[in-house]
Amino acid sequence: MHTIRLIYASDAREDLRYRDFMTIMDTAAETNRERAITGILCYGGGQFLQALEGERLAVNSLYHHIAKDPRHSNCQLMSVDEISTRDFAEWSMKIVDWNDAVTAARQTVLLKHSGSRRFDPAQMSGQQATAFLRDLATIERLLSE
Repeated sequence: MHTIRLIYASDAREDLRYRDFMTIMDTAAETNRERAITGILCYGGGQFLQALEGERLAVNSLYHHIAKDPRHSNCQLMSVDEISTRDFAEWSMKIVDWNDAVTAARQTVLLKHSGSRRFDPAQMSGQQATAFLRDLATIERLLSE
């Protein structure tokens, strides 16, 4: 079995609302748990950045399903790597709303990995996106303690 991490960015549909995020989170958490997929989804400024980890066929199948979802467009595959350790193992789906109470720590991580204070994942390389999501996960763990 091959475990991979897949990271993609996309543009949210303009009329996406909080209730849509809750639907995404509830559905994704349940589906991902069933498929042993873990990950993190960051939303801000009308853009998504998501990492999915799990068995290669399961992650690929989920990504192809996500890419067809009408709640977003311009889906860009940023990186796919075989991994031996999951970075987001405790979350079947963790959602971080960048627009909701952006902390100084989050801003510092964004600036460190993108060179910008504006959340714009399409401007990041795959390596930058991976490092950003790892550091963001560290902050989210500290905030939830």
